[in-house]
Amino acid sequence: MRFLHISDLHIGKRIYNVDLIEDQQHLLDQICGMAQEHACDAVLLAGDVYDKAQPSAQAIAMVDAFLSSLSALGIPVYVISGNHDNPAQISYCASILRQGNIFVCEQFDGRLQKFTVQDDYGPVDIFLLPFIRPTHVRRFFPQENIRDYQDAVRVVLEHADICQQHRSILVAHQFIAGAAVCESEELSIGGLEQISARLFEPFCYTALGHLHSPQSMLDGRVRYCGSMLKYSFDERNQHKGALLVDLDGDGKVEVQKLPFIPLRDVREVKGTLEELIQLPYSEDYIQAVLTDEILPMDARGSLRITFPNLLYLKMQNARFGQQTEEIVMEADEKKSPLEHFCDFYQKQNNGVQPDARRVALMRQALQEVEEQV
Repeated sequence: MRFLHISDLHIGKRIYNVDLIEDQQHLLDQICGMAQEHACDAVLLAGDVYDKAQPSAQAIAMVDAFLSSLSALGIPVYVISGNHDNPAQISYCASILRQGNIFVCEQFDGRLQKFTVQDDYGPVDIFLLPFIRPTHVRRFFPQENIRDYQDAVRVVLEHADICQQHRSILVAHQFIAGAAVCESEELSIGGLEQISARLFEPFCYTALGHLHSPQSMLDGRVRYCGSMLKYSFDERNQHKGALLVDLDGDGKVEVQKLPFIPLRDVREVKGTLEELIQLPYSEDYIQAVLTDEILPMDARGSLRITFPNLLYLKMQNARFGQQTEEIVMEADEKKSPLEHFCDFYQKQNNGVQPDARRVALMRQALQEVEEQV
């Protein structure tokens, strides 16, 4: 059986004030082409379908067209909600969507949702686990001692209907301890969300979402495919792609990366203003690092002639060994409550940022409030 593993589409996301809809549509079309070209038996979408819990009508229409295209190709899709998604929205009309071979994970009710399919070697169980927090699980298992995310996932898996005679696949959206993170990811500080990859030992393959860096654990049986696009300059050196997973009759997997070809890349250029304006014209999303001793007049205007999608300008002064940064385009997205807290704390404490403990406590408090709404 052959699967295409994707995650973290973040449809509707913007970088600074730049709309990425065109870039995202370009890659959604590639994903459909990959699934068809490689004769995939299913597509596994491991969460963060949208970038916001309340996506725009345009973002919803894009996802609808994407899933409809895969359905028209006769390729089943298995979808879970991530921490950016609204679980109720993702699971809306789940029973109707199944008629089109679109299997969306229903809102978490304490059970690990399972779908069983057949290939030439017998049954394969596909389990769907949306992003869960300890509070989500405690209400269904009051007798269990659920202190953290590790306990929450462990309890759900312990009560799951996992048949040892069947090959099994898990689609999940959690933070594995020891995994590399990027600046565009919203994660708790202090390891509050981290769980062990060992929890996924019972599965032949675990298709993960949540972290934007492609990476693997447990001899390649537990994998993050990474985000669809480079959503921060911290990700500029990553090579994005989908994972093609072949499952044999013995439950062993072979994984091949299928690289994405973006409409525009996200990259950094470095040099003096004179050097940079001599570079070839490019519509990529650019972070420019100027090495001039003094910031040239109208550096932004000059750079935009060569790089119309200049997003960030950084001045590196070699003489003093200092760096000053200037955001070229301010984000018009609303800040998160945690970002507002950090801004407020910094203003109240003479520019000192809150330490990891305070940020972790505030994040935990905000999550508790969110779960009670």
